[in-house]
Amino acid sequence: MASLSSKQAHISYEFGAFRLTPSEGQLLREGLPLPLPPKAFEMLVLLVQQSGHLISKEELMQTLWPDSFVEEANLTHHIWMLRKTLAEAENGHRYIETVPRRGYRFVADVRESLDEGDELVLEKHTLTHIVTREREQEELLEEETMGVAQKNLPLATRRRIVSSFVIVIVGVLLFVGVLLLRRWNVSETKNASEAVSAKPAPRSIAVLPFTTIGATNDQAYLGLGMTDALITKLANLHQLAVRPTSAVRRYSTSESDPIAAGREQGVDAVLAGSVQQTGDRIRVTVQLFRVDDRTLLWSGKFDESLTDIFAVQDSISQQVIQGLLVGLSDAEKKQFQKHGTGSVDAYQAYLKGRYFWNKRNLEGFEEAIKYFNQAIAKDPNYAEAYAGLSDTYQFVGAYSVASRTELLAKSRAAARRALDLDESLAEPHASLGLMAQNYDWDWPTAEREYKRAIELNPNYATAHQWYAGYLVANGKFDEGLAEIHRAHELDPLSLIIDTDTGSLLFLARKYDEAILQLTKTLEMDPNYGEALNWLGWAYEWKGLHDQAAATFERMQSTDTSVEPLAGLGYVYGARGKKNEALNMLNKLNRLSRQKPVDPCFILDIYLGLGQTDDTFAWLEKEYEVRSVGLITLKVNPFYDNLRSDPRFKNLIRRVGFDE
Repeated sequence: MASLSSKQAHISYEFGAFRLTPSEGQLLREGLPLPLPPKAFEMLVLLVQQSGHLISKEELMQTLWPDSFVEEANLTHHIWMLRKTLAEAENGHRYIETVPRRGYRFVADVRESLDEGDELVLEKHTLTHIVTREREQEELLEEETMGVAQKNLPLATRRRIVSSFVIVIVGVLLFVGVLLLRRWNVSETKNASEAVSAKPAPRSIAVLPFTTIGATNDQAYLGLGMTDALITKLANLHQLAVRPTSAVRRYSTSESDPIAAGREQGVDAVLAGSVQQTGDRIRVTVQLFRVDDRTLLWSGKFDESLTDIFAVQDSISQQVIQGLLVGLSDAEKKQFQKHGTGSVDAYQAYLKGRYFWNKRNLEGFEEAIKYFNQAIAKDPNYAEAYAGLSDTYQFVGAYSVASRTELLAKSRAAARRALDLDESLAEPHASLGLMAQNYDWDWPTAEREYKRAIELNPNYATAHQWYAGYLVANGKFDEGLAEIHRAHELDPLSLIIDTDTGSLLFLARKYDEAILQLTKTLEMDPNYGEALNWLGWAYEWKGLHDQAAATFERMQSTDTSVEPLAGLGYVYGARGKKNEALNMLNKLNRLSRQKPVDPCFILDIYLGLGQTDDTFAWLEKEYEVRSVGLITLKVNPFYDNLRSDPRFKNLIRRVGFDE
């Protein structure tokens, strides 16, 4: 940091209850000194001296660490330390503002005062007064301790005797004082330690996407890939709720405060870090915070060969467990020692596959398939890569009616291969359960696979979510809603889990609750199509027909899918607006000539028009293509007017339901 001028050397800065004196290296709060590490103190001085002005991250790092290579996490940690010292969360003041992607600004009012003249003289006078009193006390002590004969000794000799006596007394007092101070400090430290240990061990954690420093396009996967790997590892702990990658990926493109992200995720602890690959070496920096009081539970830095990336992940996971005071069972210890592959090349391809999988769109899925296959080519016994491939094929199948059968066959084969290699993986069990439910209508197998997935990984929110759908489809509403609420606890900001909560409430005929839930979901993303679709249906069955039409029209303005056409067609038909309903039907028929359209959407319009024979004809077409829409036959209020028809009862049996 640049040296201070002679004038600046005597300037103090006051803000709130604080007084900062750079020349003394001192920060006071209401007259009491606050400890700060040197770099944090220098950072505070820089921020305060440029109060109201943005200081970029680059400027801070170059000024504070001019000749060193440091990572951005170092800067973030010092900012966190300053905020903790200034107790921003306690008194409501806000001193340091984060300017996303740029830097920081000190925003409190700052008053300058010049320390000169009078204060220095006062200090000198005070010192002189103390010295004078010490001399008076020395002479008094001399009179009291000297005998008559000693008084007759020369003054110089008497003073030497008294001085020696005083030194001994002062030494004894200092020794006693140090002992008392040490005992007090030990007591205080013990009390502080007991206060920390008295806090319950964290029972939930979010692993934020690691910042990838200096990443090329080919390395962009590294941060989120490392995060996904750590989440998978920690999720094996049954006593620790771990937010899934889908819940935290939103933080991968923003410079979020880890504590704020932890509070948003509703967790007790948060792990943040950065990763950098240079040639064949990898550098990882991590910090584990407790969210409620911002305590840094553990931090670590790893600079290793890329071939040691598995050891780095093991070490991070173990240190996190120790920091969280979590005990491991023998089975969990065994899981932590397990690695899916010993090939770094296969592992990097797998991380890239998970990176693109987590984009959750068709383009991302297609890239994920490529990289998962690359991982398998590098290591044909890589179970996790087969599990990722299975999930991806099944989700791509949802986009494509024409090639669904082929994609599902590939998904099934990949899931079974994964389980042949490692039966303890939860994901392929859940994937097989979903296929058994949605396309095979093999309900016993679906339930068995879901339960096995949850048994293996109770933190797997998706397994709870899919199992909830199974239970509700079979009329077990209370059990199903309990499962979807568990999924929501594990992933509280998931749009799809929130939406499924609303859709299951609709199927359970709890329309008011469904409307409330879906409205809350849309507060997170006003244009989320699935939530708008189910909200429209909930309004329609509640009897709020105008709101239903308005919701489907709103969806149509932002969503290119066919769902809003089907919803509007049903609403128009049910309200007797036949021409408008037929117009929606014609649009769907035109679209079906360009790409396959699931028969369930055309069926909706015939249901609204009350054309029973056409409705059953399209139900048969749904059966032919194994439409997912048929899995709600047993409970969906759409079909209430058809339930007494023998054709419907026959269809119920063919889809595998008990009547």
